[in-house]
Parts: sequence; C-alpha cells; structure tokens
Amino acid sequence: MLKRQTPRELGIWLGNMVPGPNNDITDVPDVLVGNVSLISGSGKLVPGKGPVRTGVTAILPRGTANIYRQPCHAGIEVINGYGKSTGVPFIQETGLLNSPIMLTNTLSVSNVANGLLTYLLNQNPEIGINTRTPNLVVFECDDSYLNDIRGRHVLSYHAKIAIQRATNGPIVQGNVGAGVGMSCFQLKGGLGSSSRLLKRPNGQVYTLGMLALANFGLLEDLLIEGVPIGRSLMISNEKDYIPGSLILLGITNAPLDRWQLTRLAGRAVLGQARTGSISMTGSGDFCLIISNAPLYDQNIFSDWELDEYYRAVVEASAESIWNALFLAETLDGRDGNIRRAIPIKRTLEILGKWSRT
Repeated sequence: MLKRQTPRELGIWLGNMVPGPNNDITDVPDVLVGNVSLISGSGKLVPGKGPVRTGVTAILPRGTANIYRQPCHAGIEVINGYGKSTGVPFIQETGLLNSPIMLTNTLSVSNVANGLLTYLLNQNPEIGINTRTPNLVVFECDDSYLNDIRGRHVLSYHAKIAIQRATNGPIVQGNVGAGVGMSCFQLKGGLGSSSRLLKRPNGQVYTLGMLALANFGLLEDLLIEGVPIGRSLMISNEKDYIPGSLILLGITNAPLDRWQLTRLAGRAVLGQARTGSISMTGSGDFCLIISNAPLYDQNIFSDWELDEYYRAVVEASAESIWNALFLAETLDGRDGNIRRAIPIKRTLEILGKWSRT
C-alpha cells in the first residue's frame, strides 16, 4: 500500500507556476492555521451521542495581531448560494474582514460563531460599548454522511481552542479539523491547501495561498489532468450521494483592493471546474480571498497585472482540492457508512494508460 502523498509528490501535472516552500496557505507571511478534530464512537447513529466525525478549523490572516483593529481587504464570490455560512453580506458591502475565519459543519455554525465572538470580545473590551460589533465569518459544509451532525458536537470552546492552536506551516491536510467528516467525489475529502509565488516587474515577490474544505461532487465527474478518473475507479455507489459544499479561502500578501480580490475570487470556479465539479444543486460553494497587506499600502497593483494572479487562483484552487483527496484517509462513520481514500496506485495506473494513448 502506497503512503499517502500529494499529487505533486507523485509527479502529476498541476500547472506551470511555482509553489511556495510548504505549498500551503501558510506560505503567505503571518498566516496561521489551527484545528480541533473530533472522532469518537462507531456503529448505529444515536442522534446527540454519535458516532462523531467532525471538527473545526481556524485561519488567522494576520497571525496573532488583532484583526478587529487591523482589518484586511477582502473579496468574495458566491459560486452557488446554497450554503449557510455567516458574514458574507458584510464582506460584499464593505470589502473588509475583521475577524478570524472559521470552518466547521453546517449545524455547528452557531456554536463556532459564539466561540469566535467570545475570543474577539476578550481581545477587544471596547466592542459593544464605544465601537461597532465585528462581522463573524464562519463557513460550513455538511458532514452528515459520516457524522452525527444533529448532535452539534463542535462546541464554542472548540472554536477557541482551534484559534489558540493556530500555527504556521506546513499544515496538516486531509482528515483534520473541519475536514474530518467531509466527502469529495464520493471519496474521502477534507482539508487541502496549495500556494503560488508571483513576481512583479520590479522584482517584488508575493505569495497567494489557497485552502479548500472539499465536500462535493459525484465520483463519475472526477477529473485529474483532464482524465476522467472517476469513471474508471468505480468504487462507490451513486445512491450514497449527499449534497455537500466547497469552501475556498485565498490569502495573499500583495496589496490588492477589494474589487481586485473580488475578481480573483470569481476565478476560483475555474479551478473547481478543473477537478470535474459542476457546482451541483445543494452544494454551497463560496470563495473568499483576502489581502493581509497593510490596509493603506501604497504599492498599488494595476488591474493589468492581475492575469498571473488569476492563473495562481485557478491552479492553487484545483491543487488544494486534489490535495484534500490524496491526503485524506479512509474513514468509517455512522450506520456503517464509509468514505474510502482515493486509491493512489490505481489512479496512477489510469493516468499512465491515458498518457500512452
């Protein structure tokens, strides 16, 4: 049995641009990621008791700095608005992010938001007294195929622990944090990440990092290097499909404004499509892209410089999804449901066959 490896480590083509040293979102300076994974119980579902296959992930775009006092420019694209995430309208209206970003399961959004709010209130005692309230950003995907989602096992204190655990990379990917119970193309999904380096004509090098919470799609649609891998694998049953979601988060240290970041977020769907996704009904698909450069950085980009950023978003979005697939491990859940890891050896054999034809 082959060790779980990324597609890049296995020699699969993932684009022409150069990744950062960790090839994940923490290649962007100051970005920290923390997780709490909850796995317990087995067998028949007993709502409220388990089995539990879920978690929460925290992303801190400015590290330990107080993002409420030092907000970031942000842009968001609602690819398919079926999701139940919080904080989207404020970003659309203001182009600002003033809280950490949290990822969890659909029915734990309110618990995680409460933990995030407690964190921000403790950090900022002036909130609600002589300053405005923060915009809490919590994204979600439905992990109910494996998890007792009705039990809402992710609690407020888990959100605070995830924030406290946030560190720089390389980050853990696959079955971790919010990705524990996720499915992707009817295989085991989860968290995946990738990055790209970009050089301006003046020699300045910036980084774009993407992170995916991958929980969507039918096996028959899965593409890798443009090859219809899913149709050849034939290891899943279409009847087990439960509509999921895809959350894509991008962070860059380039001084882009809200409208440029919104344009970048709109290109993420092209990376999603490279993996075979059609953004099915019931799949809540969002992309948020942030700049953690100083809010009033004067080293402004021209719109004509954005093409390589578009390329970076497309490549890193697709690779993040594939990384989630390749690094996730087989996991059983409630009622005997199981999500199998993508079979690496068989996948490489299929790709090799297509390359010879």
